[in-house]
Amino acid sequence: MKNIELLSRTNLCSGLDKNELQAVASIARFIDIPSGKTLFFEGDPAGGFFVLLSGRVRIYKASPDGKEYTIHIIKPGQLFAEAAIFKGDKYPANCVAADDSSAAFFPKEGFLNLLKKYPEISVKIIGSMAAFVRDFTRQVEELSLKEVPARLASYLLYRAEKTGSNSIHLDSTKAELANRLGTISETLSRNLKKLSDLNIVVVNGREITIKDGARLNQIADGEKI
Repeated sequence: MKNIELLSRTNLCSGLDKNELQAVASIARFIDIPSGKTLFFEGDPAGGFFVLLSGRVRIYKASPDGKEYTIHIIKPGQLFAEAAIFKGDKYPANCVAADDSSAAFFPKEGFLNLLKKYPEISVKIIGSMAAFVRDFTRQVEELSLKEVPARLASYLLYRAEKTGSNSIHLDSTKAELANRLGTISETLSRNLKKLSDLNIVVVNGREITIKDGARLNQIADGEKI
C-alpha cells in the first residue's frame, strides 16, 4: 500500500482515478536502490522505464577519459529512461543512485498495452518528456557555449526562477553540481567564492541567496567576473 500511495503522488499518476492507479500499479515492479548502486549503463538493453518514489538518482554521461557529466538529477515523482518506451532499445546514458532510493519499474510491453486501455496516461508521459528535453537542451547549450562562471550563474538563475525565490537550496553535493556544470569541485568552489566576494550571492553551506540578480544575469550572458 505504501508503494501505491507514493506512486499516486508521481507525475505519471497524479490525477488518475482509483481504477487507473491500480491498473498502473499492477504492472509495476517496485525496487530498492542502495546509494551508489548503478541502475543501468549507457548501451544496456532498455526493457522499460522508471518512476522514482524516494531518494535521488543521477543520470550521467561518461567520456572516454573517465570524466562524468551529469545530465539530470532525478527527484521523487519524476520519470526517467522513459524515452526507451517509444524509440530505441538501449539506454542512452548511465544511471546511479545518489541516495538510498526506491523506484517503480514499468516494462515496455506491459506499459504500451496499458496505454491502449487508458490513452490519457500518454498525455502525462508527453508532458514529462517535454520538460526533460527542455532542461537537457539548456544544459547542452551551456556546456558547449559558456565558460564555467556563466554556467554557474545560469544555473543559479534557473533555480531561482523555478522556485520563485532568490534563496536557493542546493539539493546535490558540490561534486554532483560540478559534474552537472561540466567542471570540477575546486573550480566550482572558486567561482562561488568570487561571486560571494563581489556580494553577488551569499553562500551559507548549501543555501545560496542571490543579492545582485542584474549582475548575475550579465555573468550568465558571458561577462567576466
